[in-house]
Amino acid sequence: MALTVSAAAAQEPEIRDLTNLEIEDLARVRLFTASRHLDDSRKAPAATTLIDRDEIVRYGWRTLADLLRSVTGFYTAYDRTYDYVGVRGFLESGDYNARILLLIDGHRLNENIYDSAPIGTDFPLDLNLIDHIEIVRGAGSSLYGTNAELAVVNVFTRRSNQATFEAASEYQSFAGRNAEFVGSFNRGGVAVLASGSISRSNGPARLFFPEYATPDTNNGYADNLDGDRHEHAFATLRRGQLRFEALFGTRDKLVPTAAYATIFNDRDNRTIDTRGFFDASWTRDFSSKTQLDVRAYYDSYRYWASYPYGGTHSPERAVQINDAAADWIGSEAVLGRRIGRHRIVTGTTWEYNLRVNQRNYYLGQPPFLDDNRRLTLAAIFGEAEINPYSKLSVNLGGRIDWFSSYGNALSPRVAVMLLPSSSTSLKYVFNRAFRTPDPYAEFYVDNLNPNESFRKLHTERIQSQSIIFEHKIGPGFQASAVGYSNNLDRVISETVDADTGGIQVSNGRGDKGHGLELDALAKNALGWSGRASYSILRTRKEETGRSTPNAPSSLSKLNLTAPVSRYASLGLEMLYEGSQPNYSGTRIPAFFLTNATISTRSKRTGWSFSAGCYDLFNRGWATPTGPEVLAPATVQDRRTLQVRIGYRKALAR
Repeated sequence: MALTVSAAAAQEPEIRDLTNLEIEDLARVRLFTASRHLDDSRKAPAATTLIDRDEIVRYGWRTLADLLRSVTGFYTAYDRTYDYVGVRGFLESGDYNARILLLIDGHRLNENIYDSAPIGTDFPLDLNLIDHIEIVRGAGSSLYGTNAELAVVNVFTRRSNQATFEAASEYQSFAGRNAEFVGSFNRGGVAVLASGSISRSNGPARLFFPEYATPDTNNGYADNLDGDRHEHAFATLRRGQLRFEALFGTRDKLVPTAAYATIFNDRDNRTIDTRGFFDASWTRDFSSKTQLDVRAYYDSYRYWASYPYGGTHSPERAVQINDAAADWIGSEAVLGRRIGRHRIVTGTTWEYNLRVNQRNYYLGQPPFLDDNRRLTLAAIFGEAEINPYSKLSVNLGGRIDWFSSYGNALSPRVAVMLLPSSSTSLKYVFNRAFRTPDPYAEFYVDNLNPNESFRKLHTERIQSQSIIFEHKIGPGFQASAVGYSNNLDRVISETVDADTGGIQVSNGRGDKGHGLELDALAKNALGWSGRASYSILRTRKEETGRSTPNAPSSLSKLNLTAPVSRYASLGLEMLYEGSQPNYSGTRIPAFFLTNATISTRSKRTGWSFSAGCYDLFNRGWATPTGPEVLAPATVQDRRTLQVRIGYRKALAR
């Protein structure tokens, strides 16, 4: 059987439980994200990974960061404020994941102030609502524009097929608790799904930071300062080829690290992120060969943070507020046409920022930064898939973006796919991609030098090449190898000002990297399945010739699922990450992390249960930090537990 996703710009995915498919079927999975039309995965002009809903349950992933950490070539860092993702040796401290493009049902989630891609508890969608995720490793600006330098992550949500009610409750270490509700119905051609959740976590009661181990700073202990609370709401309505989708998420996070030289062990260290959008889309099939997808959207983002300075009980104590807001509207149209054995896709995007505002002030004082912008984006893109022979496919594409602040950007892509048999493919892919400076990097000023003139940053660019070999080795096993090179130019990065000690953003000369990725997927008829990957990463800075910060030398990953009974399975995840230097050159030790989850499902009773143990052997681990944090690395939580109980009931029609 061939696996398909709905042709409506993959907005109504039909993928279900890929772990129940045979390997032969997995090899014929049709993907959307890599080429913006449904295609055989063997013809995808990129290295791709597909994660489905069942894997999320079996491995007990709590956040999108947990999930991405399991993907070939990906790794993460967490500074107890935000989660960061690195891809193929590139993870820039303080860029808030601006080098990857994160989508929900094809809708861009990166916001328009920091270009951040939220992957931790600030990700505004419950993982229970995910149907599957397509992850494209490598540059994707030829179809998606800015931020798609290292990867495109497209999250596809579940759709409503019948009237159901679902409820779930989670309990975690550190007094973590979560409640979720999902309701759906399908009647008279109208399908509706709506959900809401609320989550609270106290975090560790005490965290020790040796850099602050003096009597004046509570001997280095941050007490009750790692709390996290977030709420989510999501709804979709579909009628025929018309779809409406709305999302809202907010997170309030206490920050224990005294980032940006703030007062240590002070509860005024906190950040609040709020994200929402409304998206309307429509698909029209003019014929079996021609299709038009149109969407319009409104997006909103709010950021509020407080930073205490001057001393806990000092009369000079002052609390700085960072207050940012952005609202924007946009539209997109994509036309696909099959011409014989060939296919073309062309599209256009327009976006207008109603406001991009940044304010900085001290409580009780007028703002020292009050910047207001109205920015515009327009783009056209196209792609041609040429199939001169059944065993040869050529993909030619490109995109031209125009930004009111930065002018034009051109992003071409060329891919050649050789398909000598139904089980083998060999691909060569050339890409150019870019990332424009975000308003925060360009226009933000801090309290150290509020008169600093706005920086004149240049657009960051990357040129990448890759060779991809994929092969099915008999029944139940397939493997791939990817060799790649990346040349990142005019790198936008944080540096420490030698005179003021403040953090500046500027363009560097460039970073270069190359590497090898090996991965395999196996399963058998008894219900055992597994993924394994090994990545060698070599990246260096052009200016110094040294390794780039936050770049491990190697990554090893193993994910296994084993049936425990008819309704239960055990998921085991083992992750190794090599040592890596942080921004100052301090080497952060390698770590080996083991997670285990047991999960059950019962279609007869409607109840489900899962229990996960993370850092099973309590080994401890740490990830590097950026210059905004005094510690060279952030120590992560040791062994933690999570229990989830769910109930699902089909309602009478």
